[in-house]
Amino acid sequence: MNKIIKLTASINPSTVIDGRGLIATYLPVGQLIHEWNYIVTLKGSQRGHHYHKEFDEYIMFVEGSGVYTEISNGISLATMVSSGDCILIPRMVVHTFYPLADSKVIALLTKQWDHCNEPITKAP
Repeated sequence: MNKIIKLTASINPSTVIDGRGLIATYLPVGQLIHEWNYIVTLKGSQRGHHYHKEFDEYIMFVEGSGVYTEISNGISLATMVSSGDCILIPRMVVHTFYPLADSKVIALLTKQWDHCNEPITKAP
């Protein structure tokens, strides 16, 4: 069972009906968000092979697409993501992102990176 959770947005119908587009609202699950980062990952590269001991990480996809993998009980599980998606990666979950296109995301952390004793731990 995946530990990475793909969040569901609530959409106010009036933001679609008025013809300007839409507003999708996502709410944090649990802790408050204390930091956010803008991250660009180019197709053909990858980010990850690590986990975070001290914070949960939300990833909001602004542009692009790809696959997040996680290792759970020795099994690799995949979560497909694309523009508009938001996922929650709980602490201690080993994860890696493989972009299928150049991707831009906002990463939101439940603890400031610089306030962590060990903000990132490489997976074995």
